[in-house]
Amino acid sequence: MDEHQHLLVAHCDPKGKMWSNLRLFRRQEGFAFIERRSLRDAQLTELKKYAVFSKVTIAADDEHVLLGVAGFQARAALKNLFSELPDAQKQVVSEGATSILWFEHPAERFLLVTDTATAERVTEALRGEAQFNNSQQWLALNIEAGLPVIDAANSGQFIPQATNLQALGGISFKKGCYTGQEMVARAKFRGANKRALWTLAGHASRVPDAGEDLELKMGENWRRTGTVLAAVQLDDGRLLVQAVMNNGKPTACSACVTMLIH
Repeated sequence: MDEHQHLLVAHCDPKGKMWSNLRLFRRQEGFAFIERRSLRDAQLTELKKYAVFSKVTIAADDEHVLLGVAGFQARAALKNLFSELPDAQKQVVSEGATSILWFEHPAERFLLVTDTATAERVTEALRGEAQFNNSQQWLALNIEAGLPVIDAANSGQFIPQATNLQALGGISFKKGCYTGQEMVARAKFRGANKRALWTLAGHASRVPDAGEDLELKMGENWRRTGTVLAAVQLDDGRLLVQAVMNNGKPTACSACVTMLIH
């Protein structure tokens, strides 16, 4: 990968199950990856097993922050703050301590990886013309974009194809040996995967937690049909739920059944 790319990748165990998924890109003199904080320490432990074979240092970064900018005026808001912004052809640009990543879906947005001073400067410059939200807003955008969210509750539970990584360019079937390759390849060439990533929208009395089961009521019976990866409640009261569910097109009947989260 070159300095203007960022890639969605997975780190698997020997059975092909994902410990986590990562957003990988070049940063300064090395590589950086972004993942969920709940998995950071466990991920570092696994990755450092490979560091002993190379002159490489793998460490957590607590000095830099992430700042997401989204909305139809996002590019206009940032264009006077940086000399260059990323786009579809150049998805990562760097300026000083800042790496800016470009995302296409669900609409153009930018993720800044930067130091505290720059984050404060950008925040102050946008004050008055931007609405500030916590990370739940960015999580909602990732769910809408179909980007799988793997937290500690679901670590080691799913092969990459169960979260649609093959459709997002997150799996190479031409790459050489990697941990879990045999199982990942078998799922593709033998059709072993029977699950897929789904986004559900609606209303509920509470926001489900990662790892909770989804059940469908079909007639008088309940049937387990999936697992919650992430969920967020929007300002309008709607609930977005990202879940791994049985891989099949819903029929006219099953589209109308009651769903239970427990």
